[in-house]
Amino acid sequence: MKSSSELHEEQKSNLYIDYNSTMKFLEPLLLLGLISALSWSVKDELHIVNIVMLHLIPILYGAMRFGYINAMVVSLLSIAVLSYFFMHPLHSFNVHETRYIVSFGMMVFIGQLVAWLSHKAALAKELETSERLQQTLIGSLSHELRTPLAAIKGASSGLLSHELNLSEEDKKDLYTTIDQGSDRMQRLINNLLDTARIQSGMLKLKIAECDLRELLSSALSKTENSKIASLIIDPEIMPIHGDAVLIELALHNLLDNAFKYGDSVKVTLSNHPEGIIIHICNTGSIPPIHEASMAWKPFSRLSNVRGEEGIGLGLYVAYRIANMHKGTIETMSDGVQFCVTMKLPLKGEG
Repeated sequence: MKSSSELHEEQKSNLYIDYNSTMKFLEPLLLLGLISALSWSVKDELHIVNIVMLHLIPILYGAMRFGYINAMVVSLLSIAVLSYFFMHPLHSFNVHETRYIVSFGMMVFIGQLVAWLSHKAALAKELETSERLQQTLIGSLSHELRTPLAAIKGASSGLLSHELNLSEEDKKDLYTTIDQGSDRMQRLINNLLDTARIQSGMLKLKIAECDLRELLSSALSKTENSKIASLIIDPEIMPIHGDAVLIELALHNLLDNAFKYGDSVKVTLSNHPEGIIIHICNTGSIPPIHEASMAWKPFSRLSNVRGEEGIGLGLYVAYRIANMHKGTIETMSDGVQFCVTMKLPLKGEG
């Protein structure tokens, strides 16, 4: 049995998700109401053709923003409004004139056509982005793998050479070089694989109840966290519904980025009216204010980290994982510290 507090939180999270999905219909319907009210106020000055054209606006908006179903619903409601308030006989849904019936059919057709064209445009844009990402991926991969491969090759050649009289300390240094080069290659490849899975849509969420405190603790244990200056965790953090493995990966990437480029790192985990907030700030190597908001973009190499290892995918992977859970990631800099804020709703997509 669930306690009353658990039921209350579950109801809150359900309302949050329902609100997001409901807005897809509310936006064009509110626009329809506004257009209808405006048309009614000037109906004596406008021809019926002009009024019909005005009522195409919410249909086109719904079609372009939300697709086929939305366009159909708004089309039918627009037809009902026009029939009842603007076409004779008034206050009736009986329309007998052929021209009106043809107009209604054209409204539905235009809505579906625009929805189809918008869908095709989105697919074309996604394909273009994917191709551009692939080209950048190949270029970045060839560049970034060259350094660790050269280090591993040099160290292994030194160990295999019979001409070098290596001390145990020298051998240890070469083994360390091989180990560090392998770790770097593994990080690069893992980020590339995660990005490829996300881009292809193959990555599916496995929704379960998650404790963000445990996931944050686990992510911290897998990073070089000696630079952490402050760790503040709300003792009453609410559990969320999400994919624990992916959320931990996102947290790991955010923390790894902060520890890699920061001198001092502050981490805060707190409740929010709509879910949970993870706030990570670091001083040290700070991107310029005008660049910080775009730090999550794939393959972005900000001016403060040029020359450092990496291909700019860690924050992007975290950003996409947050989006998959209907959450957000925001990045900002005030010139003194760089901050990343991840917001996750109590209930992600499932």
